[in-house]
Amino acid sequence: VGIVPSAVYRHFHNKSAIIAAVLTMIVARMQHNVREVVKENTDSLNAFRKLLMRQIKLVQEFMVIPHILFSEEVYSENPALKTKLHDLINGFLSALAALICRGQKEGTIRPDLDPLRVATMFLGLFQPSAFLYHLSGGTFDVVKQVDISWKLFSSVIKRDGKKRSGQLSES
Repeated sequence: VGIVPSAVYRHFHNKSAIIAAVLTMIVARMQHNVREVVKENTDSLNAFRKLLMRQIKLVQEFMVIPHILFSEEVYSENPALKTKLHDLINGFLSALAALICRGQKEGTIRPDLDPLRVATMFLGLFQPSAFLYHLSGGTFDVVKQVDISWKLFSSVIKRDGKKRSGQLSES
């Protein structure tokens, strides 16, 4: 970025403080994406689709995200960073679960699904693809893969319109 290390360390005590700030920024952007799609969309399924595309855009803009999230510093060298990442991701999952609950109330998402489990599955739509995108140096077609994953995911969580007033049939 064109600055000397001493300039960075005027603002951060050490490498762990820098990584903690980056983790906070990444998850803040992810949570911002949730808030924005909720404001823009009255249909929760549509909000999830738009959120997925925003997450992919975030990965494409900041290819360093997987490198930081899966770094030794976070996973084994600094337990405080591991705990911070865990807490930040759980906050993001809670925001997703709230959006799922909203979809269940509006009748677009199946009511028999556990919101936190569906939120965790949603992470699985873009995290592996983001990792492959990073490993390939940006050549992996992350948009195509996420589009395929979205079609499967949405077909599983979508509530069938014919069953809104009655009970869900056995699958």
